[in-house]
Amino acid sequence: MTETAPAAAVSAETVEIRVHGVSGTPVESLLEISDVRQVDGDDLAGFYRLPDTRPESDVRCEAFRWGAMTSGSVSKAVWLLMAPLGVINLAGFTLPDPAGKKAQDRVLGVAEALLRLLGLVMTLLLVTAVTFVSVDQAAWQCGADPNCSKKLLFLTDQHYGWHFRLACAALVPAAMVLVLDRISSKVYLYPPVLSKTQQSGETRPQLGDRDFWMPKPRTALLRRLHLTASLAVVTMLVAHLSTHYVSGLQAARGWPRPVLWVLFWTAFAIALLCLVVTAAGRTPGLDKVDAVKNPNAVPGFYRVLYGLAWAVFAAVTVVGGGHAGGGKGHLPVWLTGFDWAFQAYYGYTALLLVLLAVANAVLARGSAVPKPYGRLWAGMTCTILTGFAVLLATGFTSGLVLQTARLFGHRDQLRQTQQALDLPDLFHVTTLLWGLLIVPLVVFAAGCLFWRAIHPRWPNGVTFPDRIVQEYPNKAQPEDRTVTLIRKAWQRARLKYRLPTWLCAIGVAGWVAAVAQGVLGALAVPPGPDPVPGWLKDHVYTGRNPRLFFTFVDEVLGTWTLTALAAGLAFLGMRAFRNPTWRRTVGIIWDLLAFWPRLTHPIVPPPYGGRAVLGLVKRVEDRTAAGDKVVLSGHSQGSLICTAAVLATPDEARKRLALLTYGSQLMWAYSRLFPAYVGHDTLKDLYGVKLKDRWYNLHRWTDPIGGPALAYPASGKVDPVLPVTAWRTIDGQPVEADPNPPPETGPWWRQLGPEHQLRDPRTVVPSDNAPATPMLGHSAYYADPAFDALVRRLAAKIQPFNA
Repeated sequence: MTETAPAAAVSAETVEIRVHGVSGTPVESLLEISDVRQVDGDDLAGFYRLPDTRPESDVRCEAFRWGAMTSGSVSKAVWLLMAPLGVINLAGFTLPDPAGKKAQDRVLGVAEALLRLLGLVMTLLLVTAVTFVSVDQAAWQCGADPNCSKKLLFLTDQHYGWHFRLACAALVPAAMVLVLDRISSKVYLYPPVLSKTQQSGETRPQLGDRDFWMPKPRTALLRRLHLTASLAVVTMLVAHLSTHYVSGLQAARGWPRPVLWVLFWTAFAIALLCLVVTAAGRTPGLDKVDAVKNPNAVPGFYRVLYGLAWAVFAAVTVVGGGHAGGGKGHLPVWLTGFDWAFQAYYGYTALLLVLLAVANAVLARGSAVPKPYGRLWAGMTCTILTGFAVLLATGFTSGLVLQTARLFGHRDQLRQTQQALDLPDLFHVTTLLWGLLIVPLVVFAAGCLFWRAIHPRWPNGVTFPDRIVQEYPNKAQPEDRTVTLIRKAWQRARLKYRLPTWLCAIGVAGWVAAVAQGVLGALAVPPGPDPVPGWLKDHVYTGRNPRLFFTFVDEVLGTWTLTALAAGLAFLGMRAFRNPTWRRTVGIIWDLLAFWPRLTHPIVPPPYGGRAVLGLVKRVEDRTAAGDKVVLSGHSQGSLICTAAVLATPDEARKRLALLTYGSQLMWAYSRLFPAYVGHDTLKDLYGVKLKDRWYNLHRWTDPIGGPALAYPASGKVDPVLPVTAWRTIDGQPVEADPNPPPETGPWWRQLGPEHQLRDPRTVVPSDNAPATPMLGHSAYYADPAFDALVRRLAAKIQPFNA
């Protein structure tokens, strides 16, 4: 009896699944048609296809749209202002792989613990800054000043006493904790309907491990610890200021005083416990929590601890607000407790940054990969990113406090001037450092850009006109104006390969400044005279001219730079909500922060990576199980999503799968930023072993964001004028000239092994049925006729269903 073929094989087809990048491209643009229908997924991450196969193509085209998870929300503006927290989380994924050595494995664990502690300190700094603004600046200094009655009516001493003002002001940071709880609880889940989870057996989970993308009990616990510790710190501050004498404020007396001290030390014990558990690598009880069913579930003990923190806070607010000593803040002086809190944060972050740098240096040893794929900044990316994040966080804090001090300032009747509220000197240290840094960094960046613009360098003695002759046939050479546009586009596109050097200078300067301000803060922590004001007075603000200069750098340049930076981030977020062009710019920052899971810092944008990657894997499994050939087609950030999806796809389904990436940052950015996850060895194994050469990458030399991914220069820097024979494929094989180049009358590309360079503009001299085409740069790769031709070539490499 003859065996019949399965019904699925009868309807087998070739399916191309297009995955867009950070701009949230509409499905109609991805499929180049307006009539589309949804075939899988939901409104957050759906799959769409054309209603019928196009007659000129035998490939069914679908679009995977994941942009609804990151585009079109005003919350982007809020998250951009909390970018330092996201950078801390991102930095954890930049740590190099310890290569399986036990000693380095322990160092990796130490580095991850230091990052978690640093993230906790950043959260506490944010909440403490809000507490300082509400309790000290608004309720205390401004509340007792009649001139503030029009600015802050409900907290002025003309209507309410200090007790009521303290209780109202303490509710502001408590509300901040609730807001953080709310926005950090959102998780994009995917139903657990995939096949059995794969395990890589590596030291830490990899992109190919499905568990890497699923919610973790540790993440929910970290979130609860951050919120509990924040509430405990607010409680400590309120209790401390209620038990200490300040000029104009009498401390609590009688029974409230010992009660407040008991509550203070209770809150301290809660905060200390949160600190210890955050640093610990393992926590009892987590193995019994099912984070897939409930991503925010934590062991019962920590729920009770969070409730206890709220109870202690409520008790301190009632006792401090109802029975603490009274008084008026006639003098512009801050309440005691806030100064040592900020000094402790600064000193603690400096210690953590130094220890993290040592651990990072140990992990960064021993890397041998081609230079274009080499670890960014010699493997010290984590150290530089965390230093910049700390400086950015302290800068935002200082800018907020200083601008609030100006807003709520008092009128000096003697001098007839507006005087700002009094602040701890540490804030002036931060703004001074920012003011001293911003000028040389701006001058340096502008000088580099200007020098590159007037002195373009082309390697191997090849001139730009020579390269243009190679790019276009002699009979169709572009006119001078077009040549100039192409040359400028190439020069702009080359900047991304120089960008890491400039960012390294900025990052190192930021790390040094963050450690310096931390040292100054640590010096002020021990009891006794604060050495920071004296040192500044003796060495910085001495003499009329130096005083004027540093006062300008501190109070004008530094303060307004930080204010402009925070306002600029908020403006970008709002513009991105309304304007697709701005959304693409903001999307680069947003998607870098939101792609990776919450492993180091739990209060970051809801990660979309797992939802997108696992949704794509499921679609691939469904189509290949039906006998279809699948070509994953990823643009820009979509190339990273597709790469992760291929790594997470089971071997059987992967046999029916090919990969096409374009406008990708896999080589020049992602492989260098995240060497342990998408480094050279991972990409090489994916190309040569897992996909067996079924991977093409497309790039244009006018693309300012994307570039080569599967080929690199045998020597020297990546450059568009290099001849074909100067390249090597990702597996180290030399590239040979194509003996059968595509005809000029058909789709055109320059082949560098698995790497393909597309011409842009495609046509520069119009002719019959071949009009001149615009320069596309980073967009619309699929508009090039070569795109469909290469998709068909990839599909032809996939084995038949029964092979």
